[in-house]
Amino acid sequence: MGETKEALESLKIAIENREKRTVLGFDEFADLARKEPERILRNIFQLFHSMVKMYVGEGKDEYPGDPESIGFVEYDCSKIFAEGSDAPFFADTLFANRFVRQVSGLSQGAQQNKIHVFKGPHGCGKSTFLNNLLRKFEEYTETREGQGFEIFWDISVNETKIEVPCPSHDHPILIIPKRYRADFLNKLLPDSMQDFKRKLLASKEYAWIFENEVCTICKSIFWALFDKLGSLEKVLDMVRARPYIFDRRLGEGISVFNPGDRLPEKAFAMSDRQIQMKLDKIFGVSLVKYVYSKHAKTNNGIYVLMDIKSHNVDRLLELHNVISEGVHKVDDIEERVNSLFLALMNPEDKAAVEKETKAESFQGRIQYNEIRYVLDVPTEVNIYCGVFGNEIKSRFLPRVLENFARVIISSRMKPDCAPLKEWIPNFREYSKYCDEPGRLLRMSIYGGVIPSWLSDEDKKKFTKQVRHKLIAEGESEGEEGVTGRESIGLFSDFFIRHEGKPNLINMGHVTEYFKHGIGRDRRDKYIPPDFMVSLVKWYDYTVLSEIKEALYFYNKDQIMEDILNYLCAVSYDIGSKAICPSTGKELEVTLDYLKALGTCFTGKEMSNNAARNYAEEIQKRYTELIAKDWHVNITETELYKELSGAYIRNLKEKVLHQPLFKTESFRDAVKAFGTEIFETFDTRLKEHIAHMIKVLVEKFCYTEQGAQEICLYMIDQKLVEKFS
Repeated sequence: MGETKEALESLKIAIENREKRTVLGFDEFADLARKEPERILRNIFQLFHSMVKMYVGEGKDEYPGDPESIGFVEYDCSKIFAEGSDAPFFADTLFANRFVRQVSGLSQGAQQNKIHVFKGPHGCGKSTFLNNLLRKFEEYTETREGQGFEIFWDISVNETKIEVPCPSHDHPILIIPKRYRADFLNKLLPDSMQDFKRKLLASKEYAWIFENEVCTICKSIFWALFDKLGSLEKVLDMVRARPYIFDRRLGEGISVFNPGDRLPEKAFAMSDRQIQMKLDKIFGVSLVKYVYSKHAKTNNGIYVLMDIKSHNVDRLLELHNVISEGVHKVDDIEERVNSLFLALMNPEDKAAVEKETKAESFQGRIQYNEIRYVLDVPTEVNIYCGVFGNEIKSRFLPRVLENFARVIISSRMKPDCAPLKEWIPNFREYSKYCDEPGRLLRMSIYGGVIPSWLSDEDKKKFTKQVRHKLIAEGESEGEEGVTGRESIGLFSDFFIRHEGKPNLINMGHVTEYFKHGIGRDRRDKYIPPDFMVSLVKWYDYTVLSEIKEALYFYNKDQIMEDILNYLCAVSYDIGSKAICPSTGKELEVTLDYLKALGTCFTGKEMSNNAARNYAEEIQKRYTELIAKDWHVNITETELYKELSGAYIRNLKEKVLHQPLFKTESFRDAVKAFGTEIFETFDTRLKEHIAHMIKVLVEKFCYTEQGAQEICLYMIDQKLVEKFS
């Protein structure tokens, strides 16, 4: 029994500490507002904005200080849409930026007399998005940071006691008569808060405090008590402020309606008979009418329509006056309603709603926000990991999982993009990196990343105007193609085919699946012509570049000596002999010498004239450097760094053309790496392969198995010949 009592006591403490509502007297509430006005003086729109700001944060700009930035940043929405959810929603960068902008507008009062409709095609995750958003809002309001307050009456007159909740959940500050609020708050808030005072009195964000009336019930009780008691102090002694509990299941603070939920045949007023009887006893019959509508339950809360179709179309039309004027009639009583109205809609339902004659004047009150199919690669990959677990990443070679996502995303994109053509008229120079319609480039930009392979000239042309146009184009994509549900099904089918196999999933497997694994009709419907060819070409070129980087052993001292000797040699005539003052080496200046070093710097075979011209150009730049500063350290100059970078780059480019790597022994040695057989190969070959594996693991995020397999992929696919 002792352990049982201990468990029950622990449960009691936990629940009472978390669930028990602390009810404040009005003076205690006013004192709290004085100390923390920004936390306490919030309506539903500000509370919702605070929730998003807390969980999403400011966002990360990949390019801080970029003068051409348009504020298109990466927001981490995982805390608000995914954490703690059985069905996470993953927001791509385009949607995250739209969502944060819309919510920012809410706090400023710019969108408060509207219904916010999230419109998107089937399978884009609309319901998941909204369910997770509401769940997170409920969680937030259970914390101190997310606490909201509502009016609660504790009346005691002539030995009659009664507790009266405000059915409209009105904020306690509204109990102060409207004409006196500004003066009251000005005196309540300390002089040290002058900045906040100015914001409070002048900002649209806080206009509700000075413009809104308390609900009819609370107003009636307030003045009836004032008349009866003749003292404001005694009236306020009966006003309480208690935490506003948002409970979707009870419909308190959050009401969600599905299309199949029938409307009552006749609207009726709601009341509480026991409360009304006691109010009549205190104030007289019908002096204070405790009647309200269903809309009161979500006043200063959230009213949601899950899909505007069937009965929800009628609900939408019914909301016209409530949204437009913030007023609803309950019998003879006017009830004010200030709710955050949210809804979901499929594209085909929009036309049906607009046909309703009653909705014509309502269109200006509908604020649309698009939820499209995902258009950036990291988000699509996160969806797969969310469904199948993060461990799936370990079954793929680097970038292959991302390339599966790229194929899916390509189906959702338009074939032509006018802003892209305007920015880069000739796309052929990027054929190694991108498909001709620029889908791969757009995916990158929609994810907030400017690819490094763009030329400096095109990066300079990537101005604010171009960025605005491209992002606007992205807002119109993602309405067709492989749906979110279909994408998960395709990935599941693909992954199962390779589950349990010893080798990692490579690009060949992805290509094979989309060519022959999904059926011709599906392939022709979804996969753009030549996209797979471009994707494989870009992937292969990247793989080849990584392996060249990994294979390359370069001797820094030898490279420095070659550059310093060359800078000395270009100052002498052909046939001359000289001693380089920097290295002490004796040089014979010949055309062959100039051609050999010139080729190392330019990466091109040189004729006699080309070698002379290049040497003269370098000699001129070198002379200008010496003229400016005779004691300059050559290795710290831009000229030296330019020659060194070019030398290393061109050596890497030609590394796989060495005879050592053209033999069958190279493939056999790579295949044998990590086994006893590997030790039987040539020492120099073993050193190169061991170095290659090490660099691929440390620099390019391969596992040892992955590094080995990608090298075999490079050999078997003949990538050196493909790009030579």
